[in-house]
Amino acid sequence: MTANRFDIRLAVGSPAGPRSSVWAIWSKNSQVYAAHRNMGGIEKFSFHTPTSCRRAFTKEHGAPNGRSNRATQEWHRGTTPPKGSNQVVRVLRIGITTDHLSTKLADPPPKNTLWIAPGPRGGATMIDIFFSLDDEVSLREALQSEAPSLGHELFAYWRLPNAEALCISSWHSSDAQKVFRVKAAPHDPRDLLILPDDPADTGRPVRLTLFSNPKDGDLMSVWEMGGYWQEPLTDARWRAICEAYEPAAEIDDPS
Repeated sequence: MTANRFDIRLAVGSPAGPRSSVWAIWSKNSQVYAAHRNMGGIEKFSFHTPTSCRRAFTKEHGAPNGRSNRATQEWHRGTTPPKGSNQVVRVLRIGITTDHLSTKLADPPPKNTLWIAPGPRGGATMIDIFFSLDDEVSLREALQSEAPSLGHELFAYWRLPNAEALCISSWHSSDAQKVFRVKAAPHDPRDLLILPDDPADTGRPVRLTLFSNPKDGDLMSVWEMGGYWQEPLTDARWRAICEAYEPAAEIDDPS
């Protein structure tokens, strides 16, 4: 980081153990951006002053054929609460499930990655990006009043030129998607399985990211999970696997 620019790389897990993708969060003037390594160079989140938010393809990648606008989602966040209100406005929440961390990702993490301890098994680590006009001491004192089981920690506070503070915190949630399947499609005749168990010791080399569809005033919610490819399962076989886990989800490959 320099005097005028915030720049951080963070991930859940550890360099030599199970881990998530590495997320980059950075600022330029009072604009804030976020992307993970699978998105890097292709798409990113942008949070512009005063309230404009976008998920869009990067300038380098350009808009897909047939589109004039690089944005795939646009919305407006709430305004930042006044100083002294002890309130914040969240713009991005990243949920990373503990049971779906990966051990065999192709790209090594950058050496300057900030590592966040994962939540307990069966749960998730939540990373919140938010804006505030309150000072850092007040925000840290507010977190101390929360239940210790949340493990809520403020690990970044950066004052932007427009006087808002860019803040990043993490906490633990018991809510986590445990079972998930992306069914085979013509362009890839394999199922992608997201399971707490990895019987073939694949190391979950695939990171799957799911996005919410925020409306004005909402934050963007992202779930990141690790999985592996599997020869297509019959529906009966999938139901048998799901019996040990609840809830279960399934989507057809949207592409």
